[in-house]
Amino acid sequence: MKLTWTRTALPKNLASLLETLGEEYPLQEVEGKADLVFEQATRPEELSVRREDGQWFIRAGRSHGFARGVGLALADIETTEHIGFSTFGFLLDCTRGNIVTVEAFKRWLRRLALLGYNVGMIYVKDAYQLPDEPFFGLMRGAYSQDEIRAIDAYAQKLGIEIMASIQALGHVEPIMQYWAYHKVKDTASTLLVDEPATYVLLEKMIGFWSEALESRRIHLGMDETHDLGRGRFMDLNGYEPPINIYNRHLGKVCQICDRLGLKPIIWADMFFRFANKSQSYYEPDVKIADEVRRMIPPQVQLSYWDYYHRDKETYVTMLTKTRDLNNSRPFMASGVWTWDSLWTDYEQTAATVKPCIDACRQVGADELIFTMWGDDGGHCDIDSALAGLAMAADYAYKPDGGSDGPELRRLFQAACGTSYDRQLIAGALAMTCFKEDGTVLRKIRDKTTLWDDPLMGMGYYGLDKANPGVWEEVLTHYRGILAKLADHRDDDAAGDIGHACLLLELLSAKIVFRRDLLAAYRNRDQTALAWLADEGVNEVIMRFQAFGDSFRRRWFQSCKSYGLELFQIRMGAQMERYRETSRRIGELLDGKAEAIDELDYDGGAIFTPFKFLASATGCFFV
Repeated sequence: MKLTWTRTALPKNLASLLETLGEEYPLQEVEGKADLVFEQATRPEELSVRREDGQWFIRAGRSHGFARGVGLALADIETTEHIGFSTFGFLLDCTRGNIVTVEAFKRWLRRLALLGYNVGMIYVKDAYQLPDEPFFGLMRGAYSQDEIRAIDAYAQKLGIEIMASIQALGHVEPIMQYWAYHKVKDTASTLLVDEPATYVLLEKMIGFWSEALESRRIHLGMDETHDLGRGRFMDLNGYEPPINIYNRHLGKVCQICDRLGLKPIIWADMFFRFANKSQSYYEPDVKIADEVRRMIPPQVQLSYWDYYHRDKETYVTMLTKTRDLNNSRPFMASGVWTWDSLWTDYEQTAATVKPCIDACRQVGADELIFTMWGDDGGHCDIDSALAGLAMAADYAYKPDGGSDGPELRRLFQAACGTSYDRQLIAGALAMTCFKEDGTVLRKIRDKTTLWDDPLMGMGYYGLDKANPGVWEEVLTHYRGILAKLADHRDDDAAGDIGHACLLLELLSAKIVFRRDLLAAYRNRDQTALAWLADEGVNEVIMRFQAFGDSFRRRWFQSCKSYGLELFQIRMGAQMERYRETSRRIGELLDGKAEAIDELDYDGGAIFTPFKFLASATGCFFV
């Protein structure tokens, strides 16, 4: 269905929005009467889409309401919604190796504009180019200013503000591996406070984004600095309460922002962590001293992040506490769960996003983003997150009910070109086990199986000890997902269904191999062991190769080449470990070895990992 529009009486900036969306969607400019009619509402929260006499009337109070209204019209939906958030955004993690290309970013911006998003944040640690800093972002696919400007210019056409999300204190471990940054090093991940060279570097870092982006807001991070002041700072200066170091540094960074005309935002967790001995963010009885509050610069906006809680009350409490720290409007960050798994975990996303949105409404927090972190290498099929973002937007724009219904599915089909429910089926890769009372017992994630060592089997052993027979349940679960998706392998409009199928086949093969290997070894079944050493190992390696080829193809559809090597190194190591398993079985069968020690282990240590820096072994990660 093609929809036409005309420039006559268009609200501000809508022409560029419609032209840009027209690069992908059936929108065409005409002279005279058009299918789409836009009306500027007087109330900012208003959004309505109605069809009358063959025309679509889209009435909105905010620009992102108009963009979502176009999406609703493309989906043939008449509705009334509520624009409850002045900032409704997403954060793409572009620093764990997965450096999203400019063209992939543009594709995301078009789709998310139609879903009603108006802010996009680029999270980077060191993946951007600084003058006279050759080790900053070295071999990491660092963005140039021209690349960032291209993303920003495109986003502006769609009415989307691009903001930088950087790290101005902790989480800078990528640069700390180089001696060039020893002078500004406190610990392996934290900058040295009070060192003049630190602030020279920070001025370059913040200046990069000030020059590259039109937005005058910048997120400076500064979260999870648990070891602040306990490395070289302590060697040089002795012990000082970390909250004092933190606030002094924050003041200096805010001065840099002031000089550059930027409004700083930081994560608020460390104010709560430094106030209790366990350094817990969500400690219910934590008391923050008045003198600490007075040290927080008034111009900094505090951001509360929470990707875990499933009850509205926790969000209400923490949003209120965050607001009260320096009387700034809290900036809320929830999450679409793209980390820890190779496909978005929609169960965890829905269970945490919805109470978060409800709490924001209750306390009047009108700035909300959804993070898509890339922990452990950024290996998730990032396009699978689109269904989670569509779900979050649907819930946010429908405060009076009606979310998760046919309108969501039709809008997702129009914006992303595929079935919403099919994406959710693949999302069950993260298997959720519930207790009898309905609370979550555990998540069995795909990476537990993917990176498990074929001989040591630490993930397999631990889960089997914790829940005997669980692997047959997992195997049945994976096969059930595969049966539902097998006829749709060519569907790659959002998350790649064929890619998910290859992963399911690999995981199933690994589970079967481990199960059969243990049985054959314990029974000393020479025929079965010989088959496993040959055909069994080759079957798993073939599955690894097929999935690895698919992963590479998907990677280059969205990311620069850098970072792919991390995944390929792990995949290569896995295949070599299966070859080693074949050798060990052969030595057993030939009488050169009396046992395979790893397979004899039954010491009772329960280890149920879900992510790894390398493969799951008993050795230290080197």
